[in-house]
Amino acid sequence: MLRIVFKVSLLALLCSLRATIAWADGAVYAMTNALANNEVTVYHRALDGNLSLAQTVATGGGGSGLQLASVDSLGSAGSMLLDPDHRLLFVVNTETAAENNGGGAYNTDCQQGTITSFRVASDGTLTFADRVFSGGLFPNSLTLRKHDALLYVLNAGGPEVPLCHLTPDTANTPNINGFKVDRVGHMIPVDSTQPIDPGPASASSGVSCTAAAAAGFSALTGAPAADFQCGLNPPSFARSPAQIRFTPDGDRLVVTVKGTNTIYVFHVNGDGTTDEFPLVTQAPGPAQPAFVGFGFDRSGHLLVTELFGSSTSIPSGATGALSSFTIAKNGDLIPISSHVGDGGTAAGWIAVEPLNGMFAYVANNLSAAISSYIVAKDGTVTLLNGTAANVSGPNDLAVAVEGKASFLYSLDAGTGTVGAFRINGDGSLTALTGGTGLSIRSAQGLTAF
Repeated sequence: MLRIVFKVSLLALLCSLRATIAWADGAVYAMTNALANNEVTVYHRALDGNLSLAQTVATGGGGSGLQLASVDSLGSAGSMLLDPDHRLLFVVNTETAAENNGGGAYNTDCQQGTITSFRVASDGTLTFADRVFSGGLFPNSLTLRKHDALLYVLNAGGPEVPLCHLTPDTANTPNINGFKVDRVGHMIPVDSTQPIDPGPASASSGVSCTAAAAAGFSALTGAPAADFQCGLNPPSFARSPAQIRFTPDGDRLVVTVKGTNTIYVFHVNGDGTTDEFPLVTQAPGPAQPAFVGFGFDRSGHLLVTELFGSSTSIPSGATGALSSFTIAKNGDLIPISSHVGDGGTAAGWIAVEPLNGMFAYVANNLSAAISSYIVAKDGTVTLLNGTAANVSGPNDLAVAVEGKASFLYSLDAGTGTVGAFRINGDGSLTALTGGTGLSIRSAQGLTAF
């Protein structure tokens, strides 16, 4: 009798393990960014990289809905963040007020943004952990340092929002702000707010708020010229800071700012605060690259996407590009490859192949394509394929690994789906079964394991 009971128990255990193993292969997370009701959609990632819908969970906050760029509602990269151990997930909530100008996409509200954290179960599903104020307007990017769970957020709204009196004073301007995260996902503010300068309202270089600039962006994106407003909440897509991320060693924070064509490098102190005066590198004229998303190769070189590459005037179609830099000890950026074009329009997001780091993939939002690059050991980048895959309004990328296989995922805001691809040994992409069920156009934010 005992043998029978043991065999039955063992069989049940094995069946349970098989189910767990099959279910816990991996997960892909996408954010709806829906106005007033932001949600995270969870997809189960099978061993072969294919996706299936697993869960939809509310963040407790609100997104931005539609912004100036109709399929790039946050104008940023890194709006969702998964910790390296896959135990915590973080998302931004812009908390944008309901549209109030006859269906248009702009407001000038003073609602401070929030950050939501989730605990990640062994099967990839999420449980709400915490939600805190972000310390500014329109949070759009996050980064986490692993060894001490130091979280930083980039707040992109301001500084020209009328009647906003937030504390501290820097909360009414674009800024970065830090938090310490405990083991269960609670976020505790660090006294570390530093401002980011989006540039003057009208500028001789970079992106300006002039009528001519508004008309140009209207022609390129299809958005009404009247909605081209700078320094508000939401901020203008063309001017707002785009991404924040720790360097691989965790000693510095990097921030890209589109409107001024600048890259900030902050030194991070032992207590988690940042130096008051970062080193700011501005792209030399007459090029108008408009830096957006970035990542790091296997040697720590900085790889930065550019909306307009080496173009001397903006906006400009078919000028998307990628540049690479070495970050010196003092934070100075030393160019390696400059404005390597991919032939696409609005190159904004990058993912580096995670197994050997030989390939980088760039999403071109307005030309609906993913481009591929070869990344050499010295940080030199060379275009491999201007159209490695056709997608619809891609505005974020993520990668995952399963054994010796690696996968690329694309958030396709034009169709409200997640595109899925196997990364082949030669850098080419093979389409897999992706995910559905996202908000069309407003969705933004993607991460995976």
